[in-house]
Amino acid sequence: MNYIKRIFISLVVSCAAVIGWGQHQSAGEDIIVTGVVYSATTLQPIAFADVSCGNFSSDFSGIEGEFSIRVRSLEDVLTFESLGYHTTEVVLAGRDNVDVYLQEVSNKSFQQATNVGYYNIKEAYTPRSSASANRLHERSKSGNTSPEKEFGTFAAGLQIKERTGITGIGSDLFLRGFNSLNATNQPLIIVDGMIYDITNYGNPLIDGYRTNPLGGIDLGDIENVTVIRDAVPIYGAKAANGVILITTSRANRQATIIDFQMHGGIHMKPEVYPLMSAEQYKPYLSEMFLSAGYTPGEVSQMPYFTTSPQQTGFYRMNNDINWQREVFNQSYSSNYSLRIKGGDDVALYSLGVGYMHQGGMVEDSDFSRFNLRFNSDISFSPRLTLNSNISFVYNDNEIGATGYNSPDDVVAQARLKAPFMHPYIISEEGSVSALFEDYDGLGISNPLAILDNHTLRGQNYRFFGSFDFNYQVNDKLTISNLIGLSFDKDRETLFIPSHGIEPITTPLGTITNKMGARVMRHMAVNNDFRALYSNRFGYEHGLKAVAGVRMNLNNIEEDWGRGFSSANDNLRTLSHSLGVLRQKGGFSGAWNSLTMYLSGDYDYKHKYFLNLSMAVDGSSRFGSEADGLGLMGSVFGFFPSVAGAWLLTSEPFLNDAHSLDLLKVRASYGMTGNDDIGNYAAKRYYTAYSFLSYQGIVLGNLYNPELKWETNTKMNLGIDFAVLRERFSGSVDFYHNRTQDMIDFVPASIYSGFDYKIINDGEMTTQGMDLSLNARLLNGAFRWDAGVTVGKYTTNIEKINGDRKITDLYGANILTEVGQPLGVFYGFKTSGVYSSQADADNAGLQALLPNTQLMPFQAGDVIFQDVDNNGIIDNNDMQIIGDPTPDFFGEFNSRVRWKDFTLNAAVSFSVGGDVYNYQRRQLESMSGYGNQTKAVVNRWQYEGQQTNIPRANYNDDIGNSRFSDRWIEDGSFVRLRNVTLSYNVPFRPFGFQSVEVYASGNNLITFTDYKGLDPVFSAGASPLLQGIDLGMLPHATSFLFGIKIGL
Repeated sequence: MNYIKRIFISLVVSCAAVIGWGQHQSAGEDIIVTGVVYSATTLQPIAFADVSCGNFSSDFSGIEGEFSIRVRSLEDVLTFESLGYHTTEVVLAGRDNVDVYLQEVSNKSFQQATNVGYYNIKEAYTPRSSASANRLHERSKSGNTSPEKEFGTFAAGLQIKERTGITGIGSDLFLRGFNSLNATNQPLIIVDGMIYDITNYGNPLIDGYRTNPLGGIDLGDIENVTVIRDAVPIYGAKAANGVILITTSRANRQATIIDFQMHGGIHMKPEVYPLMSAEQYKPYLSEMFLSAGYTPGEVSQMPYFTTSPQQTGFYRMNNDINWQREVFNQSYSSNYSLRIKGGDDVALYSLGVGYMHQGGMVEDSDFSRFNLRFNSDISFSPRLTLNSNISFVYNDNEIGATGYNSPDDVVAQARLKAPFMHPYIISEEGSVSALFEDYDGLGISNPLAILDNHTLRGQNYRFFGSFDFNYQVNDKLTISNLIGLSFDKDRETLFIPSHGIEPITTPLGTITNKMGARVMRHMAVNNDFRALYSNRFGYEHGLKAVAGVRMNLNNIEEDWGRGFSSANDNLRTLSHSLGVLRQKGGFSGAWNSLTMYLSGDYDYKHKYFLNLSMAVDGSSRFGSEADGLGLMGSVFGFFPSVAGAWLLTSEPFLNDAHSLDLLKVRASYGMTGNDDIGNYAAKRYYTAYSFLSYQGIVLGNLYNPELKWETNTKMNLGIDFAVLRERFSGSVDFYHNRTQDMIDFVPASIYSGFDYKIINDGEMTTQGMDLSLNARLLNGAFRWDAGVTVGKYTTNIEKINGDRKITDLYGANILTEVGQPLGVFYGFKTSGVYSSQADADNAGLQALLPNTQLMPFQAGDVIFQDVDNNGIIDNNDMQIIGDPTPDFFGEFNSRVRWKDFTLNAAVSFSVGGDVYNYQRRQLESMSGYGNQTKAVVNRWQYEGQQTNIPRANYNDDIGNSRFSDRWIEDGSFVRLRNVTLSYNVPFRPFGFQSVEVYASGNNLITFTDYKGLDPVFSAGASPLLQGIDLGMLPHATSFLFGIKIGL
């Protein structure tokens, strides 16, 4: 016991001596650090810059930028602040003399703060794999109607796939590829601290139409965007696909600031398919009739082949109309926005109001949007504050057409319509009336007749608001509670006239015109209670931490109805439709989640950084018997992560590396989840059912009480660097993601009454690399900044039920097989066309028809590879013929500044990645009477002809147009996406604070070998839909001119 006592006394004395020595060093010896503060851009000294050493000491730089300041230790950190420059922290690392270069706030710097969820950390200090952009509102001059198009300029690994050229339809976002086969692959969006749902719930009434929730955020209202690519467990089972944090603009000073911006633009007609002219089409049509069984005499008597004005129908059948040009038009746009910021000692506010209108590329189509945003910061007392964020947006989209392959779609029918026919009724004498022709004898609709009297309209309302109360307990601890509400209402209205479209006969009646309506409502209530702690323990230890509880409550309802065959085209509502043909449907549902989370960032001497995060997440979607944590009578998932970084440039051994501004290595490992497993797939429920004249309820699903979330494990290794006063900087990341417990649809017992059951039984891995490089190439009076982001990934199936599945989508076979990449195309490989009957006979191949009969190939047929060498071309001869995953993709951006001129440019690119050209397959299949592309002019027509285009054959019984590598193309492209030239007027007319005029061009040049209209498209967010080009409307070239005035 005495021995222990002596040891204890010795330790106390030793500690007292050390403490006394430390105090002596601090109090008795002044440690002085000197240096000079420079501008990194001009290399000129910065006078009156604020220099501080924590709360220990402070000083200002002199006229020549010189400073001298007391510090606690030569391992301390100095902070430099000056108006117009990023606040910069410098680790002394044993130095007593440092020269510091400050970056202008308009330049990207690792000294800028990045949002990591609930607090900000300097980019130099975060161990996460993230990318951020400040002042994104400055890019509003590009004229983009949706902000996500600009995210790719700074976030490597983020694929932004614009769905179509139709305004207001938006994009599908994929961050580091895919993490699920059947659940969502979209990243989680957080706007001003609250979940911003971008899911398109339900099924659209209008083919090819989708809403764009992100389009409700005006690019001019965005202050900061941060993309976090590795594990973010604080968002639990919603963060499997990464997180995008958006912060909208707020007032930061009391002075009233008024900005008005307007621009107008012109949108050119889009590209069209090179279809056959009337002269080229008539011989093709004749061949098609002959192959359909008509005799040459019968064909010659048809009205389509009249050659003399004395023949009936001559003037109706001897025109040369480019139907695509008839339905497309040049359109105009306008955009107005007003933003006011200001306040006083009690409250600061930021108000943004905007209106835009853009004409569509199809006649009588347009898009308009009204948006309102009001952010405020109110101080009730020095400790109690309120941050409010309120926004409302209304979108109205008169679509016109989508390009979706349908007898009702104007553009789809314009591609098929016979070019020798005329849209208006022509008399036998050749006079043209103002009345539209009806559908033709070939069964193809009149696009202009449909366009004249149809309605395809989508409307969307979204209210998104929150109140965030903050109580500062002391200078280290703040308690907050955010309560928010999001309400969406989507409405679709549809009417397709009878005139111009061929009626459809069904057992219940004849379908003439069509009408429909759909309404979807989604309301979400959020509450997020949290405590934030921030403290610096001397100069050695720093800690930021947040702990909280987040609740999310959702309700949704969809109602739709379709009607057919009203008495005439003036009766356009469901109530006028034929009752026996009327359809109705919809659904309602609710889901809730509760998340308890904790995250902390620790640093030691600004050299070593550690983040520990975790969340316990429960959802009403999870099954009662799921494998997880049992809490409060429910099942919860547990999601932890750890991330660390070493800032080597804070080490003394790199003090002599004067050109090296930043060198940091990062690593992270964590787990997140995906709760997109269906609201009731794990619950038993019943649904109403009618049989004959009886009503009752039946089991609604084959539920699985063991169903749980998908688990995504993410590993990341990264390096950040900057050299030569940050003139060159960048980051590179290598990652590996593994998804386990992936939901899968397995066939159900035939006795169950259901087709499938949902289970957790699948695994996939995604691995790749992200690269981001930035350079200040010229830094004098003529400044040139450039950057590039590059992403590369591969996704492989590791485990699925049954090991192999083939999915038929738009005529394409998509293979999902263990050991193979995700979403590969599976079909037939070809080797040309049989030029002669002898060639076909020598090959001896036969095609297996759907009726199990065999048909020999003949001259003019496609040569398909017989994989199993049995002489029969059937499904056993299919093989992998393409992979839609690009080799790499990214974006290049450039900014050139000279005097008052600024020139910005953005170039997007994708290399590799196969595309299934669905529309070309429709326009080169040569199996019907519709028009085809000019490529079929070179079709096989005579014995011995050398060509790669097969013969024309009505119905294509032999299957020349089956899914094969004929329709697979390289989707590589480079596109000059935007160029914007702005001029800051040096004088101030009418007392304005600032005047800036600008001109911008979008989608200016595209370099590609792809034969489709546009290599940028998205058929959907499912990984199985990637690389499928449905031929939707392409992106048109546009030019706009605008002015921005500061009052």
